[in-house]
Amino acid sequence: MDALDEIRENRRERARLAARVGELDAQLPGPDGLVQAAFDAGHDGPEIARVVGVSKPRVYQLRDDRR
Repeated sequence: MDALDEIRENRRERARLAARVGELDAQLPGPDGLVQAAFDAGHDGPEIARVVGVSKPRVYQLRDDRR
């Protein structure tokens, strides 16, 4: 495999992984999302924010599906 083939393969893999990240991120917001499920299970905003890795205001935006 030459250098250009390696670059092409690198870009294909990056695109595949970026698409998967998008799919995972799409599971977080909204009334049926994972963030809402965590609130429904009794977890509070600061705790959920720490686990998700976002700020407290952002976790409420995710819950309310405000992007």
